Amino acid sequence: MFKQVVKFGIVGVVNTIIDFRLLNLLAGVFGWAVLWANTVSFSVAVINSFFFNKYWTFRAREGNTYLQLGGFVLVAVIGLGLSDLMVYYFSEVVPWHYNWAKLISIPIVFAWNFAASKKLVFKK
Repeated sequence: MFKQVVKFGIVGVVNTIIDFRLLNLLAGVFGWAVLWANTVSFSVAVINSFFFNKYWTFRAREGNTYLQLGGFVLVAVIGLGLSDLMVYYFSEVVPWHYNWAKLISIPIVFAWNFAASKKLVFKK
């Protein structure tokens, strides 16, 4: 399991870079509302994450890919909800810069996504 956590973490780092860059492009450069930008950036990272985690992290070559994708998206949407709540709270209520808010959300969403992906989506 340790190896899977490390791989999931590597995929997570790559997707975090994608997520942050797209968030900053959409919110910082194009002036999108932070929550819309966060939703889009998170979604793009999730699609990338599914394929890397399915074939590399969990080596889940068996099973229906469409059902797994649906489950993975559901797990990610719950993670997105957690992320959005934290980004909103820390960027609008506290108020901190949205990058700090995003950083706070990462370990919590990571823990949720790994546990749910392993136990619910790519179970063996």
